[in-house]
Amino acid sequence: MLPAKFPLARLSALICIGSCFSQAATLRNPAIASPSAIATSADVNYCFARVRGLDPERLPPAYLVLRLNVKVSYRNSGARPIILPLERKRTIYTALKPGSMNVFKEGLGLLDPVLNPMKELPANVGPDSPVTPQNDVFAVIPAGGEMTPPLLEELILPVNRKGLFRRYPDLRGHRVYVKLRFVHRELSPVLQANLSDRWSRFGIPWTGTLTTNTILVDVPAAPDAAPCKDVATPAHPANPDDRK
Repeated sequence: MLPAKFPLARLSALICIGSCFSQAATLRNPAIASPSAIATSADVNYCFARVRGLDPERLPPAYLVLRLNVKVSYRNSGARPIILPLERKRTIYTALKPGSMNVFKEGLGLLDPVLNPMKELPANVGPDSPVTPQNDVFAVIPAGGEMTPPLLEELILPVNRKGLFRRYPDLRGHRVYVKLRFVHRELSPVLQANLSDRWSRFGIPWTGTLTTNTILVDVPAAPDAAPCKDVATPAHPANPDDRK
């Protein structure tokens, strides 16, 4: 199902940065300070989704979904800029109470995407700079700063869906705990060594795993909702400053 646009008023989810804050990173080079992934805001909407099929008359009834538009900021507390591959695998974790969280499998939950290490630069990346010409492959996070623009992640969670092959908890009237984990694409040892020398004036290549803090969503017992409308939203939008 494509992302959906809602005509309803938006509600903001709570962003937990206290005792339920969870941050983890897997370093490929322990000498490099890893960035942190902070969910800074989350807009909440609800709509009724339908299962896609060839015969609309034989499809199951529409079901309520919770849609989160999460803004994730990558912050670099190190003394050197970080060069980050943007391609990543996303995992969603959810729970109905504090503590351990379960993996929410998106879509049919059958395919687990595999990111093979990057062995050579894509054609749209210049050999002398990770960001010139402009591309969606690499980003540079300045020392002591944040990545611009932040990541925009769209999550769609069933609220009251009854599936034949998967069991979904009924979220109505519950507080839902959500966090995201990103595994960024690795660079082959040869390419990483090459880029570390070639791009040294821009920063240090980094790749690894980052986990956000926890987002809290209080789902109403009877959410206001309208039919879902398909619309595409980029996961890493262009910097507004570059459009001028």
